[in-house]
Amino acid sequence: MSYYLYWGKARPVDGGDSCHLLPYHSLDVAAVGWYLLETQRPLAQRLASQLGLPPDSMRRFFVFLLGLHDLGKFARAFQGVARPEGVELAPPIERLAYTERHDRLGALLWQSCWIEWLQDGTLRWPDRDLDRKARRQLSETLRVILAPMFGHHGQPVEPGRLEPTEFFGHDNSASDSEAAHRFVADWADLIDLDWPVDQLLSPEWRQAFLDLSWTIAGWATLSDWLGSNRDHFTYCQDPMPLAEYWPIALERAEQALQESGFAQPPEPVAYAGLASWFGSQSVTPTPLQREAETLPIGDGPQLFILEDVTGAGKTEAACILAQRLLAAGHGEGLYFALPTMATSNAMYERLGNLHQRFYAVASRPSFVLAHGARELNDTFVKAVATEQPEDLDYAGDDMTATTRCNRWLADSRKKSLLADVGVGTIDQALMGLLPFRHQSLRLYGLARKVLVVDEVHAYDHYMQTLLNQLLAHHARQGGSAILLTATLPHGMREALASAWLEGLGQAPVSMQEEAFPLLTQVGHDLAREVPLATRPEMSRDVGIDWLTSEEQALDTVLAAVEAGECVAWVRNTVDDAIRAYEQLRQRHPDPERCLLFHSRFAMADRQRIESDVIERLGKASIADQRRGQLLISTQVFQESLDCDVDHMVSDLAPIDLLIQRAGRLQRHGRGPRRAPVLAILAPEWSEAPDAQWLKRTLPGTQAVYRDTSLLWLTQRVLRELGAIRMPAEARELIESVYGRVADLVPDGLQEARWEQRGMQGVAVSMANFNALSLEQGYLRHPEADQWQEELEIGTRLVDEPTLNVVLLKCTADDELTLWVEGERHAAMLSQVKLRQSQAEKLAELPAGDQAQWEALQGRYKGLRFTRPWLVEADTDCAYDAQWGVRFSPNTDNQGDGCESA
Repeated sequence: MSYYLYWGKARPVDGGDSCHLLPYHSLDVAAVGWYLLETQRPLAQRLASQLGLPPDSMRRFFVFLLGLHDLGKFARAFQGVARPEGVELAPPIERLAYTERHDRLGALLWQSCWIEWLQDGTLRWPDRDLDRKARRQLSETLRVILAPMFGHHGQPVEPGRLEPTEFFGHDNSASDSEAAHRFVADWADLIDLDWPVDQLLSPEWRQAFLDLSWTIAGWATLSDWLGSNRDHFTYCQDPMPLAEYWPIALERAEQALQESGFAQPPEPVAYAGLASWFGSQSVTPTPLQREAETLPIGDGPQLFILEDVTGAGKTEAACILAQRLLAAGHGEGLYFALPTMATSNAMYERLGNLHQRFYAVASRPSFVLAHGARELNDTFVKAVATEQPEDLDYAGDDMTATTRCNRWLADSRKKSLLADVGVGTIDQALMGLLPFRHQSLRLYGLARKVLVVDEVHAYDHYMQTLLNQLLAHHARQGGSAILLTATLPHGMREALASAWLEGLGQAPVSMQEEAFPLLTQVGHDLAREVPLATRPEMSRDVGIDWLTSEEQALDTVLAAVEAGECVAWVRNTVDDAIRAYEQLRQRHPDPERCLLFHSRFAMADRQRIESDVIERLGKASIADQRRGQLLISTQVFQESLDCDVDHMVSDLAPIDLLIQRAGRLQRHGRGPRRAPVLAILAPEWSEAPDAQWLKRTLPGTQAVYRDTSLLWLTQRVLRELGAIRMPAEARELIESVYGRVADLVPDGLQEARWEQRGMQGVAVSMANFNALSLEQGYLRHPEADQWQEELEIGTRLVDEPTLNVVLLKCTADDELTLWVEGERHAAMLSQVKLRQSQAEKLAELPAGDQAQWEALQGRYKGLRFTRPWLVEADTDCAYDAQWGVRFSPNTDNQGDGCESA
């Protein structure tokens, strides 16, 4: 029986005659992979170099293996899944049940048949008389190199103890294995397969492949996704020789790649100065930007760490380095990773059209925003062209991106890292390290890019551990990375550099330079530390004033308001912010000039308040708008908004956060103002505090920052220095809190310090446990199987799970409806994220409304994993647009200030 009688789609066919014969689908996918591995592409050249293969030979070899990705579909068990009428296909065998996925069956068939195919010439292997040792080496290498092909559905597979006779059958005309045999033979002849024999028998080469296998797996997955698109690869039912169909598949693949943004990588252009970006000859680079323009770009993977004050042009310096790296062949695109969705939105707006300056005008690079709420970004939404047809397999209901970004790229966050230029949260990149389905697609996208990580100091020990592993992997792939920070402890900088060198297979180096600002460059046999100057206008002295009670803080705020200043009080918990707002609004001469901003607002109100804050306190605000304005906020203010105030009060917090908050104090030039002062609400100073030292004044703060020694050390250094002087004393400020200062911590705070050190150790262990062992390659390890679907693994380690709560109300007709009616994305705009213990305080949905809630879930798919809250039916908790979610005064909600911005 001819192998042309086997059908090739994994999902049931539509109608009676829409059947794609299996060999043609296999060639469709191979044709896509053929173009994705064009020899002139930087990634293809990098892979060939690291594997010691000529680019053309590597291309033919991998594309042949890719053509085998669906061998499992030759199983008559699979063939019996659908039987379209009027089409001659391989007849089903009733005793064979399709109980295992075809990807695993492919690995099973290969394991059963490869030796026979090698010996009878099917595989065109040049030496069929291998000794036992060579055959063992070859067997293991073939298992390794075919794992990414058979694992093309998002995770590696192993045949395990399956028996071929349970799935592959034979009848009077032929057997499944014989049909597969003939296809493999014809495919090997067509592609003119030339095995790299020496490499395949080398354990060293096998390890080199394992290092790159995640990228290869992403290439195979992407090829399968694109090659399965029925818009480009229409079903073919008429048998024809593979040699006749291959040109058809290549033509269709070329068109598919053209329309999906992969036809050619964008053509980078050499960096020609800031004037080439901004169209002005008067643009003067900062010292950091000047160093980025002139430092030597080496040949191998390189890591850059840029440390400078806020406003020193770190983003532009990173872009300068990125463009120079692209022009030197170190990548095809960029990914900017940031700590929060809000900072991602800000970077997306900031890059604007700047990313296009990195490439030739005709390149039209795709540009994607990648995070969970990107569809609420106005710029992103306005860039949408036409609606993408729903992709039933891969989250087709996600929003799309800009008109210049292919819609296929943007219709799933799984694909976002494939765009030429991406901006998003660090989580999107870290997911590539964790056993999420299709994580290899993320790693493939990153392997083609210069990775830029902003605010690298902002991650806890769990995320830092994952970031170090990501950097090591990126270095192994031959990529380059740029890290940006304003407040990086010396130990963290050394750890980041060591992770990079580990990926390069080199010993860690000791970082010696203590200067600030500083540019660090690390690569093969390269470790440069370059102290930098600061522009005079970037130097800032912010005085410190100490407050010891909330009443003092209230008086300080009101005095500033009465003097006509705009003022912010940044609190550490939401409930503290609400309480302060309630008191200050009652005493403010114009309550309408009071704003409350925290994370416990529904998204619609949060967006409205954010816009209001920017209008009143943003860079473009004018004196009349600013006069007497009062903002009570949590850390969402310091993390996301380009605003400034005349005077600021802050609860005591770790030094890096106070530096960040002080950056919003008189940030923009506005004429004569009093010298900037940050008033800090803190306990009375004590040289020998007890364990309750912080809690007596700021109980909520102690619930958030449990290592109270960090706050005591912060208070200590600020009392000694009397001000925040940047950049002159930046290093001293940071190292006095995060450096080797254990002997300075009072006995009364040691227990809390050691408890947090223990928790940090647990976080590191959890990160190492959760992360895939990337150095072991794209393989499934049954003894330690991390790919279990029921495992819940996140990119962030939290003390308590959070829930998305959707606010509901009743209409005049007693119909249950969303809090935000008639708006685009109403379901998301009606949601607020709460800690699980907080969500449990909300009233349950009345039983009589359950049917209407289920109807809403059917209408809005995004509500499937949310908790409903009918606000008007709750007698203990409340919500309004001014206050956000408010709990009963009798409930304990301390510690909620660390909710994500």
